[in-house]
Amino acid sequence: MLVALNTLSAALHAFKEFTQQPDVQIQTVQTFLVIAAQGNPGVDELARQIGLTQAAASRNLKKLREGPHGQEGYSLITMTLDPLDNRRRITKLTARGHELVRHLEGAMLPPIRSHVIRELMKG
Repeated sequence: MLVALNTLSAALHAFKEFTQQPDVQIQTVQTFLVIAAQGNPGVDELARQIGLTQAAASRNLKKLREGPHGQEGYSLITMTLDPLDNRRRITKLTARGHELVRHLEGAMLPPIRSHVIRELMKG
């Protein structure tokens, strides 16, 4: 359990560090993580999986793109219409989004590695 908490803490810190936003909301981070893990999920799928309203999901996606109300966003994702269903919008990581994934992996691996080494040394 402790390794999971340390890993989660490292991931949140890495996200804040990368985006230079110390007050980022956890649901925004969660939205990014679902997009990174699932590839190109649609907005409806994201809202359902995370347990957000459509409006809340849209606000998080806007922040991950260009930012709300003309504010600067994170430029981590793009959104396009699904070529097979024009009613559906799909999300995709940008090059910067992929860079953040690598940054998160780098931050999360040390706590996991330390835990595995400790467990192996116990015998």
